[in-house]
Amino acid sequence: MKKPGPEFWKPVGTLTSAMSPEDKVNLLSFIVPRFGSNSPEQELALEAFVTGLTPTFEVISAKCSEMSKADVQLLGTELLASEVLIPGRSTREEYALWLGSLSVAELEEILMKRKAVRTDASNDMVKMQEDRKAEEERKEAELQAYREQLEKARRERTMVFDEKTGTMVPIDKR
Repeated sequence: MKKPGPEFWKPVGTLTSAMSPEDKVNLLSFIVPRFGSNSPEQELALEAFVTGLTPTFEVISAKCSEMSKADVQLLGTELLASEVLIPGRSTREEYALWLGSLSVAELEEILMKRKAVRTDASNDMVKMQEDRKAEEERKEAELQAYREQLEKARRERTMVFDEKTGTMVPIDKR
């Protein structure tokens, strides 16, 4: 079997043109590690992935006519990658039957869960940044209070430690 070359993968870029760059990078994280395995089964799985894109998008678009093109592509690539890219998991026929049996609600739920990963990560990042800023403000306030306490002590102290005698002596404030 001939290994898929760049011309073989050109349709993947074209067929996923509506996907966000982040989603494309995620897709590549599924595909790229599967190259160079020298496994005929993996090569067939890669070919099944590429040739399955258009039919998958067509089925999803037909079922979910209100879904955006980007969402159709995201959902389709996620479903294909999870079922077809792993040799022995699903054949083309099994995948097609499974995809055909999914309801609109199930497809939307899968998409919602997939999108929730990014939303949750964004929310977690915002929270982490807010927590970091609050911690920095707390430390700065603590440091400022310490500085003010030192300044007040310098102004109001009446005694100082004399290193020569090892005793506290009154400060001469003339």
